[in-house]
Amino acid sequence: MPTTAAPLVAGGIPAVTDVKQIRLNGIDTPYRDSGSGPVIVFVHGAYIGGAVWNDTIANLDGFRCIAPTFAMGAHCAPTNGADVSTRATVGRILELLDALDLRDVTLVGNDTGGGLCLATIGASHSAVSRIARLVLTNCDSYEHFPPEGFAKITQICAKKPKLGGFILKMLSTGRGRRFFLKSVCATPPSASTSAAIFECFGKNKAVVREAVAFSATIEPSVTLETAHAIPAFSKPVLIAWGDQDEALFPMSHAERLAADFSNAKLKVIPGAKAYVMVDKPKELASEIAAFIRN
Repeated sequence: MPTTAAPLVAGGIPAVTDVKQIRLNGIDTPYRDSGSGPVIVFVHGAYIGGAVWNDTIANLDGFRCIAPTFAMGAHCAPTNGADVSTRATVGRILELLDALDLRDVTLVGNDTGGGLCLATIGASHSAVSRIARLVLTNCDSYEHFPPEGFAKITQICAKKPKLGGFILKMLSTGRGRRFFLKSVCATPPSASTSAAIFECFGKNKAVVREAVAFSATIEPSVTLETAHAIPAFSKPVLIAWGDQDEALFPMSHAERLAADFSNAKLKVIPGAKAYVMVDKPKELASEIAAFIRN
């Protein structure tokens, strides 16, 4: 059952008091739950948390918006040995829908989270029936899990975990975060927004080790195994793609997805890189709202 979580404080990040908590397959998972109306569940990418969706959610009036922070590297509490693999995370997405008894859900994914959403619709789990619509922003898909520019890090995490931990720790520094955000944002966010996005990334040695373990399982087999579900998914799909993201998720990836889904429409978000929800939150929110209401 969901409970109200204690405030989360780490490394100068302000306490978060509007967060609930639910236990999903051995991991206490915090999530923001705001608004009322049709349900939207947001899935974030690696090394960041659900707060990355805050600005988009703020522009979604008339909807119930749920943004969990899964154990993907930015979580604040170590999981004490729980399975943090990508496949286990897919299972937790589905468990969340069941545990909160969510129906007619619009599932929204970005970056690694989009790849997990694609794996989710292909899972053999009863909760898949709770998903009524899918929204994909710039994200992993097919053999691009992870995208080419990120593959070296995941390979190192799989083969040399200690070196992988060192790399992720460097990525969590101020300079590393700026480098990261420059690659995914057309306009890097403010320092306060950056702190919120990264939540507890790099703040705890045990969590860094878990970030390495998660990274080691980002591999093409996860998305390729469920690629058959893409043409079979007959429910409405919105592909809202930033047009400035040639390095990680170029427009050709969006066009391929739009062609392969049987009921999809592609909306280009001008002036956005991979983090569409950070670069153009109002525009993304407008597209999501129109998609659900039409």
